[in-house]
Amino acid sequence: MIKTPVTAAIVLALTLTAIPALAQRSPVVHLSSAKRQALGLKLVHARMRTLHARRTFYGDFTLPPNAEAVVTPRIRGRVTALYVTVGDRVRRGAALARVQSLLVGSPPPSVIVHAPMSGMVETRPAVLGEAAAPGTLLYRLMKPHRLWLKAYVYQQDVAVIHQGQEARIRALGVTTPLQGRVVMVAPRVNPRRGAETIWIALTHPPAALRPALFARAHVMVASAQMVAVPSNAVVDVGNRHALFVAIGGDRFRYTPVTVGIREHGYCGVSGLKAGARVVTQGNAELYTLWLTGGKLKADS
Repeated sequence: MIKTPVTAAIVLALTLTAIPALAQRSPVVHLSSAKRQALGLKLVHARMRTLHARRTFYGDFTLPPNAEAVVTPRIRGRVTALYVTVGDRVRRGAALARVQSLLVGSPPPSVIVHAPMSGMVETRPAVLGEAAAPGTLLYRLMKPHRLWLKAYVYQQDVAVIHQGQEARIRALGVTTPLQGRVVMVAPRVNPRRGAETIWIALTHPPAALRPALFARAHVMVASAQMVAVPSNAVVDVGNRHALFVAIGGDRFRYTPVTVGIREHGYCGVSGLKAGARVVTQGNAELYTLWLTGGKLKADS
């Protein structure tokens, strides 16, 4: 019953005594040439780089509002001719079907149904000899090269997404990465999905794309020129970050930094000047040396 409070008190006392000790520790680690060689230290210069922050979203390809059309007759009658079928490409104004009117005549009057736009025949519900009336679907046309990616942005990312942002897209079954731009953002979050809908138009959509094809989009949400170092130069210290900077001869300074954008193996940092030489290999051992006052477990 009394062990837990005693143990907690001991841990708290150790913590409180350790914090001042770390705060008073010198930020500089001295290495002999032999120890430096044993650690295999590697260093690089920090440089200014333009880094881009991206968010990843998932969705599928769909037709934009002006890239599909339905074809229906203007009169009541019977379908007597169908001139195209699924997969055919048609031009605007091309004859698609003939509907014979129910009005009496010799021969009964007929109406030719024309394509309202250029595109491809996606579906053909019409059947030869079937009755038809205004509103009866004869054909559905589409522009296959006008596909947009419809993706979903969940609430934690809604604030950083807006129209005009660039996107890199990987589509299932398409080996080449695609480029696009956010062209539409839904005015409110879909309550069923808990996500906001965005549409991304492709710069050069390939012929292999099809509606409902799954894809992943990396949308650029921020861009900044920053002092950048390789990601492996950063030492994680709890929820903070630090670097070891060469300051001449055998000396290396423990340097706390704030990490910003990460991209392509680099990360932007604040608290460091461009041109500084930072350790990319052996920095974990340097951190141990800094904590232990110059001793490693491997030291004899």
